[in-house]
Amino acid sequence: MKKTIFKVITILTLAIFISSCETDDGIESKLENTSSSKKNEENNNLETKSSSNVFLLVTSIDGPYDTVDGVRIPKIGSYVNISGVKIPSGHFYGTWDVKLGGYEIVKRSSQSVRLKRVTKEDAIVFFFYTEHVNENGNIVLKSDIATYGLSAIPDPVPCPTSEHTKMRQSFSKYAAAINYDERYTYNWTVVNKGNTYTETGRNVRLRGFGNFNVTLTIAQDGCTTQTRTQNFYVNIGR
Repeated sequence: MKKTIFKVITILTLAIFISSCETDDGIESKLENTSSSKKNEENNNLETKSSSNVFLLVTSIDGPYDTVDGVRIPKIGSYVNISGVKIPSGHFYGTWDVKLGGYEIVKRSSQSVRLKRVTKEDAIVFFFYTEHVNENGNIVLKSDIATYGLSAIPDPVPCPTSEHTKMRQSFSKYAAAINYDERYTYNWTVVNKGNTYTETGRNVRLRGFGNFNVTLTIAQDGCTTQTRTQNFYVNIGR
């Protein structure tokens, strides 16, 4: 009889212990799911933050990377250099931060950052910046944030060469870029009889007559600026 009672007590004790373990596992699993869901929600919120005044541009990748469907995926140990670019160009400065753990900051300045890939995880780069804004004739400081997702990096626009600065005279009254590429910024400076004016775009009008010294400057972020000066002549009767 005593043996029977002991067996019953032992079985009940084991049943209670197993039930308790299952309950704890269930609670722990539920907490993990809640935490994961909250983390995903936070990440999604981070990814949607952006700025209309400043965008971030990958200027170079130092080290090996894979190219998949036209985008570059840096390998662990590679470095990514990013700069902040203001629209339109102006004065701004800020600080950098990285979330999600795929990259770490190696070096930073007021407008650029150098990152190292440390894991295969993706990352979001944050640029908290302040800019000078002209509002109603008064200069004020405006703070904002720009973000960049580092899951896959688009191929960069190749740098312009001296070939892009070649010019020709068009319809007598215009100087035009022969190898125009809309991906670059074309700035024209024209000097005629002591008068100087500037324009942007594919071509520039030669206002007046006589000799014109025309300088074409082509800029692209992260590239060496290309410049060429050429002389054109417009007859007085034109």
